[in-house]
Order: sequence, then C-alpha cells, then structure tokens
Amino acid sequence: VITGEPGVGKSLLSSRIHANSILKDRPIESINFQTYSERDQRIRLLGGSPPELPTTRRSILELPTTVILKHINFASRFLQERLVEAIQQREIIRLGTKDKRPIRGRLIFIFNESREGSLVPGLSKMLSKYHAINLPPLKKRKEDIPELAQHFFTQFQIQRRKQMDQNFIKLPLRNKWNENILELKSFIKTFDMPPDEIAIQQKDRIELAKMNLMIDEGREFSLKDSVSVIEKGIIQRTLKKHDDCQARAAQS
Repeated sequence: VITGEPGVGKSLLSSRIHANSILKDRPIESINFQTYSERDQRIRLLGGSPPELPTTRRSILELPTTVILKHINFASRFLQERLVEAIQQREIIRLGTKDKRPIRGRLIFIFNESREGSLVPGLSKMLSKYHAINLPPLKKRKEDIPELAQHFFTQFQIQRRKQMDQNFIKLPLRNKWNENILELKSFIKTFDMPPDEIAIQQKDRIELAKMNLMIDEGREFSLKDSVSVIEKGIIQRTLKKHDDCQARAAQS
C-alpha cells in the first residue's frame, strides 16, 4: 500500500517496484477507480462477458504481472466486496460466468493521503496487514531530486549540455517543488522544448510543459489555471519593464 499527497511519485515508485521484481518482463497493469466509469471498473476488475461485450475478457487480477489499483476507495461497495472475496480465495469469478479463475497478479494499492471516499470494513482490515509505504512531499526529501531528475532526462531522451548542467546542479535549491514530482518532471521537460520568445520565461515554460504532460498522461487539469499562471508572469514582467506604469504596460 503506497500513500502520499498528489504528485509525490506513488505511480513512479510502483513502476520501480515492478522493475525490480521477478515480474519485470511483463507489462505493468493498472486501473484508476477515480477516473474510470463504473462499467469500465467492473469489466477491468472482474472481467467476464456483459451483454454489451462481444467477447469474454479476463480480469486484470488474472494477469501474471504487477497490478496497480489506484484509489479503490472510490469504487462501489459491490466491487470492493468482490475484491475482498477474490483476494481471500485467490480466485475470481468473471461477470456473467460461474467459472473460477486463479488470481496471479501482485497487487499494489495507491491512495492519496487525504483518503477521500470510503473503504468497506473487510477491505480496510485486509489492507492494514499489507506492507505500507508513505511518501513524503518532494520538498521534504530533496536528496531524491538529482536521481529523479536524471530519471526524467533519460525518459525524455534529453542529451544534457553544459548550459543544461548548470541548471541541473541548482535543482535542489531553485524551487520548493510544491507540486512535487509533476513540477520537477515539467521542469526537466522544458529542456526538450525549443527556445521561445523572451516573454516566456522559465516558470512559464514549466507550466506549458506541465500542461503537455498532463494531456499526454490523461490527467485532469485546469486550462484556465495554467493560462492564468502564464498571463500573470507576462503582466508582471511587462509592468517591471515600464516601471510599474500600467498605461504604458497595457500599450506594449
């Protein structure tokens, strides 16, 4: 069980656990109960052949790999209770069938620190016996930043250059990283972006990179908030250029 505030790297840690397990050659599987529809949750977790499906699907629990269950506290009581039964019996009964199938996956549960939603008593009791890891915010473990940054350089296939290394060395000191790994990851992504106009400074480039990452990774985000951050930076720099004269700043 891995817990922590949003963006501290719970999914990243899960992928590293998988990469260092005997299942590392198998593709990792996951389901996010906070974003999947009830129908997709049932099909993905329990498998089977509901009337609207042309074929029978396997449950994600049947797959011989690491299975990440994100925010199971947002799943319905029915699904949580079925999951408890399946884990206890090490078998799953697919939807619309009576056949029992063995569970072969290694389960990792991910929760946000706030633990919104609710767990049925049986699942809560079961998870209390699991090995638990709580990830602190990135600003409280700055010693991890260089290694994380290098990981993202490799992930984005960015070749580090002399100028880039100067910024890289300053990473632990340059920011409080209030948005945790997403902010750090976005910062690294800016090294892969082409030079922009002078008005778009580093903070804006990070915000642009963050928007692109969230789109690529299918995360929810507020376009209005991101645009506001960029607009605010441009306005502040324009005012500074014109000695805080709003009239001249508005004209430029």
